[in-house]
Amino acid sequence: MIKIISQKLYLRVALSIALVAIVVSIVSAMLSYYSDLKEKKNTNYLLVQQLAHTVEKAATIAAYLNDQELSQEIINGLLSNDIVQGASIEGKSNTKGEMELFIANGTINKQKEAVLVKLVHPFLDDTFIGVLSIYPDDKFIQQQAQAALKKEFILMLIQSIVIAFFVSLVVQRWLTKPIQNLTDSFAKINPSKPETLKMLSFKQGKRDEISRLTQNINALMHELHLTISNEQTLRKKTQELEAKFRLIFEQASAGICLLDDKNTITTFNPAFKHYFTLPGEEKLSTLHFPELLNNVEKLQSLLLDIRSDINPPQTTLDVECKIGYKTVWFHCLFVRLTDQRQNNRSPQQEQLVEVILHDVTERAEREFQTQFEADHDPLTDLFNRRAGEKRLKKALRECAKHGQHLVLMMIDLDKFKPINDTYGHEAGDKVLIEIANRFKKRFNNNTDICIRLGGDEFIIAQQINTYDKTATQNQAIALIDELQQDISISQTKKCAVGASIGIAVAPNDGNELLELMFNADQMLYQVKETGRGNVAFYDELKK
Repeated sequence: MIKIISQKLYLRVALSIALVAIVVSIVSAMLSYYSDLKEKKNTNYLLVQQLAHTVEKAATIAAYLNDQELSQEIINGLLSNDIVQGASIEGKSNTKGEMELFIANGTINKQKEAVLVKLVHPFLDDTFIGVLSIYPDDKFIQQQAQAALKKEFILMLIQSIVIAFFVSLVVQRWLTKPIQNLTDSFAKINPSKPETLKMLSFKQGKRDEISRLTQNINALMHELHLTISNEQTLRKKTQELEAKFRLIFEQASAGICLLDDKNTITTFNPAFKHYFTLPGEEKLSTLHFPELLNNVEKLQSLLLDIRSDINPPQTTLDVECKIGYKTVWFHCLFVRLTDQRQNNRSPQQEQLVEVILHDVTERAEREFQTQFEADHDPLTDLFNRRAGEKRLKKALRECAKHGQHLVLMMIDLDKFKPINDTYGHEAGDKVLIEIANRFKKRFNNNTDICIRLGGDEFIIAQQINTYDKTATQNQAIALIDELQQDISISQTKKCAVGASIGIAVAPNDGNELLELMFNADQMLYQVKETGRGNVAFYDELKK
């Protein structure tokens, strides 16, 4: 195809040169025609004037003598000349105003320009006796100019064609043929195959435009060869890396997804889909990531902080969410993605966040169980002494901060030791478990603090906004009544215990935990010494 175009280029150049030559020939011939026509017309007028002056004397005599025959001979003589179209001799008018002599022959047109010669009296210089009129043959003059133009045009056309032919040969030799060779060489080049980028041949030492163009093309092809080779190598490596990363992405055990500026999931791998779909489901319930994890406000705030420049580009978070009827824990890694090729991030640039999730439900459950066992009494599942004191200190700080009261009940079981001695420690454990269950039913596990200090000693603490001693006393008495109810230790045996309670209230009876516990314990032993099964407040001791 390129070769055909190159050949057409040669034809177009040749035809263009020939066309320009013909146009120049026509324009030159037209200009020459009008120039020659005017020149010949002027020349013929001069000849007619010369001819008129030649016969002027004879015409004067003919007019003076009023000789018609002589006048006719003079006119006929003038008409024998090709450049004369018509002629006339007019004599002077008589006394009646009639013209005495008028001889004319040929084509006479009064509207055309004529050569006029006034005939002067032969003896009287100031007297005119007639007029000699000679009309040039303009048609003959024009025909002569056209004949000359035709010859000149044919010669110029032949000359132009010959020049165009030789110019075309020169152009074809020095321009179109080298260009055709270049195009033929280019036609053999396949950019996808660097081995086809061979150097174009040219004559060394020549400094013409074609040679310089060829050298520049060779330099360009050399750079192109290197660029294509490097690009193919890079593309091959990129494809290998892409295949590896895609394999990692698709077969990764961790869930991976990509979030846009609106926290909408744009891409996710099969593991991510498996985490958040129930068996039989094909689609995620929502593509809004915070809603998918049932924690909208917290996650949206976190993702906003991650996208801000003042925060680290990555953050980890353990998230609890509900999927169907299951409670699942995920360890999430949030990574802000940035384009390393851009030094200054545009404010309009989309900020993407990558999320990598691991299902850590089993680990979380083990941690919860371990933490629960570390914080709770293994027999009663109430807070142990260490965890209970920690919770009490926190409750005291909250009460001081919010102006609340903390009611602390120090409880000791009555008649518990005989049960161990009579029925054994297994029966004693059943009693302690039942007592703990009664605590759990009466008090709110989320707001109240139930602690087993050890043995048969317990603490119940409540945070209240307004302290009412009477209400607290009634609550304690009701608790004692409930604890005195029978407890089954076997299918046939029952037993019952009692309880003594000492109460101290913060901040009235102390602001520090040890002080508060000491004061409540002091009131507890006062109750035990005075008969047991009762309640005593520390403020009563102060009275």
